[in-house]
Amino acid sequence: MATRLTPKDRARFLRRALKAANWYVNTQLGDYRPNWNADRGRFLYYYFMPDGRHVPGINWTQGRALFVLSEAYRLTGKLKYRAAAELGAAYIAALQVMDPRFKKTAGAIKETTPQVNWGGVLDGAQAASGLLMLEKVTRDPRHLRRGQAFCDYLLRNFSPRKGLPWLASFEPAEKIEYNPKGYCMAQCAAIPLWHLYCRTGERRYLPPLLWAADFILACQRDDGAIYYLKDPHAFPKPRMNHHEGRGKGDDIHVLRNDDAIMVVALAAYQETRKRKYLDAAVRYADWIVNNGPLDRPLCAFPVQANNVLDIGRVAGKDYSAWVLDNLKDHLLDLQVLKSSDPKAHGGFRGEDEENEGGIFGGTSFDYVTNRMTCYSAGALFRLSGKGTGAGFSVFGLR
Repeated sequence: MATRLTPKDRARFLRRALKAANWYVNTQLGDYRPNWNADRGRFLYYYFMPDGRHVPGINWTQGRALFVLSEAYRLTGKLKYRAAAELGAAYIAALQVMDPRFKKTAGAIKETTPQVNWGGVLDGAQAASGLLMLEKVTRDPRHLRRGQAFCDYLLRNFSPRKGLPWLASFEPAEKIEYNPKGYCMAQCAAIPLWHLYCRTGERRYLPPLLWAADFILACQRDDGAIYYLKDPHAFPKPRMNHHEGRGKGDDIHVLRNDDAIMVVALAAYQETRKRKYLDAAVRYADWIVNNGPLDRPLCAFPVQANNVLDIGRVAGKDYSAWVLDNLKDHLLDLQVLKSSDPKAHGGFRGEDEENEGGIFGGTSFDYVTNRMTCYSAGALFRLSGKGTGAGFSVFGLR
């Protein structure tokens, strides 16, 4: 991988990735005395640079922060990364339903705050993967117990007909809902199952993972692109957002930011050695390289870079030239490096959550976002030759 990189290049990319990890440390909420604020441990969803306003993070933003911080701690041994990750994990613990009287939903992770009555499964899965990454570098059994509790919740509600659960609600009665339209990206909820299987060797976590991989393959076009729905033409055209709705004609149905969906397909190949999974992944990488990157959404390139680098590593192909040719314009130039504001410095601008701006107005370039920072740090860790991308990698933390 990255045959054009010199040791100096790799060291520079590692420094840039660690600046992103520092952004998570510097923006973590709740350092109050006494510690009476319930936001303690939350990372940011995004930060509006013009006036310093922010949106506090939710379950998936906690997980993604743990991806970056766990990798930074593994590579440097600096306790500030571990301390921030542990505090972030404590907020996930406040969101997780562990009461055994909830027979169906015990282990689920609530979406935003401990007071809400629901949790999306895909978002909770990223929090669970974050816990498993943190356990990898700390060997703290609490994180493994909670990561496994979420995976057991998935396993308990997996249906060979319906697939993985989509959403859980808790009071006054438990309710499990399943993928309503056949969203392909929902299959990323299987990612922590793979990481837990790699950690424990328990094969009971594999059937839902393989089911999810087959679902992803059923969403793939002949040219390698992946539709956002299994049958997108059965529904109205999607609105433009940071996942789909971009491009012309049939391409509006194609995933751009896929939340690391290839982890599932590559995991299925790693386990079964069935060529269909690897062939699908290579077709997807070839499509990305031949059709990108787009200017929007800004978050598409870093996750696509992570996809093609990992696919290439598994398939014995080198896609690094495409990544490096586009790295400056679509990733490096989006990192904030000349700010005296510690809540901006080191993070990456973009995301397009509200298309071209955010809830405070302005444009995507006014926002430092968790999504962009996690994806971009993962790409830089990979390019440094030192890291893997943690929870958004089939290799986990190695």
